[in-house]
Amino acid sequence: MSEVKQAPGKISVVEWLLAVLACISVGLLLIPSDLISRNKMLYAKDYPAHLYTDASQGGQSEASWVDQSNLKWQCRLEDKTLSPYCSMQLDVAGFSGQGLDLSDFEKMTVWLNYSGNAEFVRIYLRNRNPNYYRPEDITSTKYNVVEVPVVELASGLTIEMDTIFVADWWLSSRKIPLKYAHPEFNDIIYIEIQTGSQVRDGTHQLQLDRIEWSGAWISQADLYKLIIVVWIVCIFAILLYRIVRLNIQLKHNQRYQSELQSINELLNFKNKKFEDLANTDQLTGLLNRLGIREALYQGQHKWKSERQPFSFILIDIDHFKKLNDTFGHDAGDSVLQAVAETLSGNIRRTDFLARWGGEEFLLVCPNTTLKEAEVVAEQLRQKVAAMEHPEVEPITASFGVSSMTEPDLKLLFKNADNALYQAKSAGRNKVVCNI
Repeated sequence: MSEVKQAPGKISVVEWLLAVLACISVGLLLIPSDLISRNKMLYAKDYPAHLYTDASQGGQSEASWVDQSNLKWQCRLEDKTLSPYCSMQLDVAGFSGQGLDLSDFEKMTVWLNYSGNAEFVRIYLRNRNPNYYRPEDITSTKYNVVEVPVVELASGLTIEMDTIFVADWWLSSRKIPLKYAHPEFNDIIYIEIQTGSQVRDGTHQLQLDRIEWSGAWISQADLYKLIIVVWIVCIFAILLYRIVRLNIQLKHNQRYQSELQSINELLNFKNKKFEDLANTDQLTGLLNRLGIREALYQGQHKWKSERQPFSFILIDIDHFKKLNDTFGHDAGDSVLQAVAETLSGNIRRTDFLARWGGEEFLLVCPNTTLKEAEVVAEQLRQKVAAMEHPEVEPITASFGVSSMTEPDLKLLFKNADNALYQAKSAGRNKVVCNI
């Protein structure tokens, strides 16, 4: 009944799991970043656009469309204010009102055609947040800004998102609390292209083509954290599995030991001498009490775990003491051997026959109902009654049959013994059943 041990050298399921997890971890650490990146492309002409100048600040700069369908516009700056400017504003929220969430992207690439004498242009990513944004005032959006050289824009200029900062003039004019002074990109509703801060006059032409944002699905730091967390969870799961498995095995062993102890008590092994430890009865060649123990355990276990019926039959040779006194012990031994041979020669292959003691025999019938055991007992009774033994008078036997209804071998034996007593009281050479 011990647990089958794993063959040496065989890899367990847990070891396979750890090996696969290790390979996946190494693969994730070595995988090129471009294979786990994601991109978002914005084509400027797909969104509504508006032109603005410094007129609201008293300036005289002018902005006009050269080709509105392709978002090509012209700015004529006049050095009449402290900060002259022209700008084009894309409404990227559109009709849905849903802004762009760019917070998980790491880079932004801008394609823009420019002609004029400026060296830089400004790009604003304007975010809204209910902590500072007011719908009636479009300038209440947070002005996340970066100023970039125009010479690289035509071929696509890549900008790291962490180089974009919040415009100082907006923070001071709006009196923004320090906790909201950091860049935010979770709800961009306007993208604005504006002339640079160093240029004060002249004519400038700009045409925004497209903007692309890129970034990994998961950052390197988050990837490391994920791998560590998965390993920790896996280790805890293995430990929990081992603890549960050991606990189940311990309970199984305890239950097995308890059942063996119960059977040992029933069979009264504690006071037996060393010669009784053999499994076989020397006189009849049948199993003895020790030899029948495993069959009793298995029958009880199958009944408990699978509700498989389990019965046994107590058999007692009628008037055996009188036979011994009349014909002698040698004749009695001869009768015991003859009855044992008759019984063992007529039982089923699935049954177990033992000499229980003296003139008593025990037949253990696994997977056998009470009714089926009664039929077996009756057939055996007839076989014994039909025996011919020249030395003694006709031989008969009484049979007590019982079937398990509770996981208690003592109760099963008691019921069979009571049935045997009733068979004797009713005149012997009979079969009596008792649940």
